[in-house]
Amino acid sequence: MRLPLIHPLLLVVASLATAPALAGECRDLVRPLLLAKAPDAATVAAARARCQAESAAGDADATYQLALFSLGLAGHWDPEAAIPLVRQAAAAGVSEAQYWLGWQTESGPLLPHDAVAARGWYERAAVGRHRLALERLARAYEAGELGLTPDPQAALRLRAEIRRCAEEQAAAGPAG
Repeated sequence: MRLPLIHPLLLVVASLATAPALAGECRDLVRPLLLAKAPDAATVAAARARCQAESAAGDADATYQLALFSLGLAGHWDPEAAIPLVRQAAAAGVSEAQYWLGWQTESGPLLPHDAVAARGWYERAAVGRHRLALERLARAYEAGELGLTPDPQAALRLRAEIRRCAEEQAAAGPAG
C-alpha cells in the first residue's frame, strides 16, 4: 500500500498549527531575574519551567537561558550542568552562547584557555552581530591578540559594524 505524498509546505503549516505557543517567553522571564537581588522562588521556578518547555520544543535561545539557571541565577551554581546546554545553544547559532564560550575559553575559570578557540567563538558570535564579540575582535585586531596579526583596518570595520548595530537598536526604540 502506497501512502499519499504530502506537500512539504503542508507539513510546515501543520507543524506550526500544532506547535505550542512558546514565543520566546523564556528570555522575557529570565532577564528580570538576572537583575533581581533575591528573586522569588516561585517566579524562578515558573521561569525555569517555561525555559525547559521552550528548550524541549527546540528553541535554542531557551536552551541558553536554561543554562543560566545553573550559572548563578537565584544562587544555583552547577557549571557541569550548564556547559553542555551552552554548547548546544552555541552550535545552534545563539550568539550569546557563542560569546560566552569565547569569553570562558579566553579567560574564564570554567573552560581550558585557548586563544585561537576563543577567537573562533568570538567570530561566530560576531556573525550574529553580538556587540561584545565585535568589540573583543576589534581590540584583538588593534593589539594583535588572540593569535591575530595587528590589522587597524579590520578593527575599523568591526567598530563601524558596532556603530551600525547601535544605530539600529536606537532606531528600533526601547523594545527593539
